[in-house]
Amino acid sequence: MTATSATPEKRTLADEAYTELKSRIMRSELVPGAKLSIDGLAKQLAFSQTPIREALARLESEGLLARRPLSGYTVEPLLSAAEFDDLFEIRLLLEPRAARRAAERGWVLPGAVDGDLTTEAAGAAPMSAAERRAAEAALAHSGAVPDATGLVLADASALAAAEANALLAAARTPDAGADKLVFTEADARFHNSVAELSGSAQLAKSIRRLDAHLHLHRAYIEPESIGETEVEHLAVADAIIAQQPLAAEEAMRRHLDRSRIRHRAAFEAARTTPPAPKTKRTRATR
Repeated sequence: MTATSATPEKRTLADEAYTELKSRIMRSELVPGAKLSIDGLAKQLAFSQTPIREALARLESEGLLARRPLSGYTVEPLLSAAEFDDLFEIRLLLEPRAARRAAERGWVLPGAVDGDLTTEAAGAAPMSAAERRAAEAALAHSGAVPDATGLVLADASALAAAEANALLAAARTPDAGADKLVFTEADARFHNSVAELSGSAQLAKSIRRLDAHLHLHRAYIEPESIGETEVEHLAVADAIIAQQPLAAEEAMRRHLDRSRIRHRAAFEAARTTPPAPKTKRTRATR
């Protein structure tokens, strides 16, 4: 995934502001529907207005905030029951397809043993320029060198193994006793990883936007559900790594069906539980 470029100073301050504001949204310290003042947040968090503006824009792009003319930013409201159902119907249309495409896009063909065979010659889909640059960078880091005809299959296998390990790591969830914000970020990271592996920028963007609307509901997920989520994530990841498109598609669909049940209980809890009390935080001059 490509990070947005920024100068080190602005990136550091904007990231700190973003992390703090996102944490407050996730914990309902900034309640759904709340209006946000750039000047007020800057004073409260002891930041200048510039990193606050950058953080708010980033949160808006993730679907956590809405910006309206003349009224500024507001925290996105909780979904209605109908919107909740619609959200999962759309996810069931998009995410199984993303998992299937991810399994179809392997750079290395299972069972291939000819070390002189390039991915193109083996019949795999040609790499895009961006994919080739990423592959060459990964291979350079591993010490392997592509030959004159392109990435050889043996070297690409090392890259595929690294990608497989990264996907399996993303599929893992934190311990049941971990902070719910940690679980929220881990869950979103896996779904975003699968979306990115689909090779479709538009599909990945759509899935990221949909995922943002579940942020508050995940905070109410029961601890035992975290372990269930990991088992389902690993089933999806295993099918993608094994390059079994139909199995990957079905595993993601099964995961979403079960997730829908878990999230419905969390959805009701989020709608009936009072917002968390505001906590005092240490201010620091920035």
